[in-house]
Amino acid sequence: MNKYCSVCNQNFEPEPGFYIGAMFISYGLSTFMLLTPALVLVFGFGWNANSAMLLVLAIAVITYFKTLRLSRSIWIHINVKYDNSYRELKEKLLNKKIKEQINIK
Repeated sequence: MNKYCSVCNQNFEPEPGFYIGAMFISYGLSTFMLLTPALVLVFGFGWNANSAMLLVLAIAVITYFKTLRLSRSIWIHINVKYDNSYRELKEKLLNKKIKEQINIK
């Protein structure tokens, strides 16, 4: 994970242990994402529990890092208010630089 946002310069590590709350979000996402197919396979299609758990484990391995990043993103969106002023300043400076380059040529 990047240390700072390239657009707004938000610090993605504001304090040690900041993302502990993201574990709860990740747990909820994973439970919904993994338990639902397992129950559908067992009760809807008549699979045995071991086969369904193997498929669920494979899905969990494949989606682990995406779920981790998504839960961190949700957690920081809940706790940090977005400040657009840095982005606007960056865009003004970039536009000014582009205009200067056009006038020089």
